[in-house]
Amino acid sequence: MLVHGATGFTGKLVCSVLARKEVPFAIAGRNKEKLEALAKSFDGSVAAPVEIAVIDLHQEATIRAALENRKVVCACAGPFIEVGEPILAAAARMGVHYADTTGEQKFVALALSRYRSAAEASGACVVPAMAYEIAPGDWAAHAAAQKLGENPDEINVVYMNQPADGMNDATSRGTKLSMIAMTADGDPRQYLDGELRAEAAAAVVREFASPSGKKMWSVSFPSPESVVVPSHTGAKNVRTFMAMAKSAAKAMQVTRALTPAAMRLFKAPLEKWIAKSSAGPEGASRKASFHILAEATKGSRTERVFISGSDPYGITAELQALFAQHAIAGKIKARGVVAPSVAIAFDDVKAELALTLS
Repeated sequence: MLVHGATGFTGKLVCSVLARKEVPFAIAGRNKEKLEALAKSFDGSVAAPVEIAVIDLHQEATIRAALENRKVVCACAGPFIEVGEPILAAAARMGVHYADTTGEQKFVALALSRYRSAAEASGACVVPAMAYEIAPGDWAAHAAAQKLGENPDEINVVYMNQPADGMNDATSRGTKLSMIAMTADGDPRQYLDGELRAEAAAAVVREFASPSGKKMWSVSFPSPESVVVPSHTGAKNVRTFMAMAKSAAKAMQVTRALTPAAMRLFKAPLEKWIAKSSAGPEGASRKASFHILAEATKGSRTERVFISGSDPYGITAELQALFAQHAIAGKIKARGVVAPSVAIAFDDVKAELALTLS
């Protein structure tokens, strides 16, 4: 298997999990010196030297050479809408199973619309967003729809995060860059009346109950669930929400029309500031806890499912490694571009993940 973007924060975590699980892996990226240093860091902890592949995303031949004879590639380099498509395209066409760590709605929609046929024809299983946030949210939505027992009129997925040291310290450099790119893009969508439709972030503000029963204010935001959840639940409407303080939720709703333009104005200086920040959360900051609510409704009936855990980046690394293990063992039966829950059922991995479903 191959880990692309291996020298980034999440890529290094994925490699460490693979080494611990004794899964042979190669690493890829654009910087040969960084790749060599990373490969050397695993000397003595893996059975054989870690192979490196230098990839120029503008040179298709380097991508094909890196993916040749691979069973699976795990893509960890973002922002994905800017740098992710070449690896995804090559994997879909070459029959290489693919998973990535994106949370970018636009990239997941692109994967589905452009590469589903190619992946089906080549025999590849392409799973964008096999990561926290999206995979646990997708599993929760699937479980809520199953409890309902029929196609829901509506599924709402709500993220109730509790950062240990503040949101700034709880996200990686790559996540911050992706968030800026998504906000500046100004094309957020939700799944409404059976299709993806434009809807500004924070257009909807609602209260949802936490596992303890406490009401939490939440704002709608664009996330890949609106792309992947309808395919396996039959839901007519899918929205995603982020819980926050009431004052922040109301402020975001009032300023929603101005936010994309403001982000475009400040995008360059923000990116320069982020480039100087730490690669990602460490220590206590890694231990952010979360609850993800999936609420499925049909008429007057509602079913609720929570997935809870901590250490989102650690879970992401574990998910990538589990996907690789399943692919190498021939356990991935789905083909085409599919949702995380279609590629791997929650029951097949719950024992290996520090997640609880209730």
